Amino acid sequence: MEDLYPVAVVTDSATGLPESVLAEYGIEVVPYWVQVGAQSFVDGVEITPEEFFKLARAQAEPAVGTGVPSVEAFLEAYQRVATRARAVVSIHLAGAQSATCSIAELAAESSPVPVTVIDTGTTAMAEGFVVLEAARAAKAGRSLAEVVARARAMVPKVELIALLETVGFAIRGGRLAGAARLLGGFLNIQPIVRVASNKVGLVGQVRRRKSGLNQLIERVKAQAGNSPVRLAVHFSEVEAEGRELLEQLETALNCVEAYLTRVPVPLGVHAGPGSIGVAYYVEAGFAGSEGLDLRGSLSRLQEQAKELLDGVHLPNLKGE
Repeated sequence: MEDLYPVAVVTDSATGLPESVLAEYGIEVVPYWVQVGAQSFVDGVEITPEEFFKLARAQAEPAVGTGVPSVEAFLEAYQRVATRARAVVSIHLAGAQSATCSIAELAAESSPVPVTVIDTGTTAMAEGFVVLEAARAAKAGRSLAEVVARARAMVPKVELIALLETVGFAIRGGRLAGAARLLGGFLNIQPIVRVASNKVGLVGQVRRRKSGLNQLIERVKAQAGNSPVRLAVHFSEVEAEGRELLEQLETALNCVEAYLTRVPVPLGVHAGPGSIGVAYYVEAGFAGSEGLDLRGSLSRLQEQAKELLDGVHLPNLKGE
C-alpha cells in the first residue's frame, strides 16, 4: 500500500484531452456510447471524432445521439485505478445536461476506494482543464482534500464557447431547443453558444462564418485582458481553420498553454459538423461572462474620474 498514489483521476470521453496528456497523468477515461443512425459505437474505441463527423455530415437529417456510461463501466474504472491509488476524484461534464455525475455517484457506492464526484458544469476541454488541474495535483502526490479543492476551484473559471454551422443538431439533441427553434426560421444563421455553470446559452448569431470566428476571439480577449490564459481550440472537420484560430488567439493573448484538438464526439452530437469552439480559463482577474457588464461600468467610472481630475487645478505648493 505504500507505493500507491494518494489520488487517481477518472473522467469521461467528453473532455477531448489529448492521448499524450491522458497517458502522462494516468487519467482513466470512461467512454460514452455514440449512436449514428442505426449504428452504435463506443466513443474513442470503436469510433473517432473524425469518423463521427464524416458519418454525421453524410446524413440528410441529424440522427445521432449519445448514451451515458453504465454503472458497471464506472465501477470497473474505479476498480482499475484502485490498484494504484487510495482514493479517486471522478470529474465529469455538466450534471444538468447529462446523467453522468449521477451514474458515477451510484458506482462510487460500490467502489473499493473512496470516490469524490465533481460536476464541472461544462464539457470538452473546459471540463478537461478541471481534470488536468486535478491530475497535476494528484501526480504531485497531493492529498484527496487538496486535489478536490483544486478541481472545485477551477469549475467557476472554465468556459466553452462555440460557433455552430447549423441549429439542426442542437434542436434535435435538446440543447438550446427554445433558442435554436427561434433561429430555425432564419436561413444561414450560425449560432454562437456558451457552456458554463451548468447552462447552455445562446450568446450570439451570425450569417458569415468569418464574423463568428472573430466574435469567438473578441469574447476571449474581453475576458482575458492581459492575464495568463490557458485554452484549447476544438475543430470538427477542418484542421487548418482550427489552427488559424489558435494562432490568432495565441497572438492576441498572454497564452501560457494551448491545445488543438477535434470537437469531442459527445459535444459533436449536439454541435454538429462544421462546429468550432474555444475552451479556456484565465489564471488571474477572471471576470466571467457575468462580470463583463461590471468591467464596462468600472471603465466608465475611471473615465469619469479622469475627466474630473483633469478639471481640478491644484495650488502651486512652491509659491512660485
